[in-house]
Amino acid sequence: MNAKTISASKANKLFWLGRYAERTYLNLHLLRACYDKMIDGNGDAYDEYCNNLSLDVDFETPSNFVRSFLYDKQNPFSISAELEFANDNAMVLREEITSETLGYIQMSLAHVNSLAEVNEIHISELQPVTDNLLSLWGSIEERVLNDYVLAILMVGKMIEQIDIRVRFDYPYDRVELLYERLKTHLRYVPYIYDVEVVEQIDKLLTAKKYCHETFYKDKLLSLLNSIVTTN
Repeated sequence: MNAKTISASKANKLFWLGRYAERTYLNLHLLRACYDKMIDGNGDAYDEYCNNLSLDVDFETPSNFVRSFLYDKQNPFSISAELEFANDNAMVLREEITSETLGYIQMSLAHVNSLAEVNEIHISELQPVTDNLLSLWGSIEERVLNDYVLAILMVGKMIEQIDIRVRFDYPYDRVELLYERLKTHLRYVPYIYDVEVVEQIDKLLTAKKYCHETFYKDKLLSLLNSIVTTN
């Protein structure tokens, strides 16, 4: 299989599988940090979390926030919803990613669903999901032998890493490093991205403006989410 035999539909699903799998992993990490702040008495920590995601919702209580971000399938940022999205894409990519790789997503989803049934709100109980997602990427690196398939998955993963880190105000150097890694993967799949968008991001990051003003931060996020043109 080569780049020419990967349909636009499959490329799109590979890209979004990479994004949703990584989004779930990162959100679990950030939710744990937010949960710890709330336990320590910072009841407003979840407001900051929602603001970083541009989510204008009043959850009223910390426990409602936790339940929504873990199990509410109507909340697109919930762990449950993100795993469902990842699974929907992975189900039609069994040939490309192997059944073993798909299994890590399905085990994660089954675990979250079982916790939802008993209304478990202790985020520590979701550690198996984190472990499965780490194993997912290990399985991808071991079993996905097509360089184009692997590159598209990694492009999705790297874009998600940058998106989340920009939203949560990670240091500029971290963002710049991840962006350089993203461009390394993009070189393997020149047919799925917009060169002009990459050039605009290059200029924005070179100027180091995004970390100082909300306008430039929003502009970077907008450009970042328009790099890939698999649709």
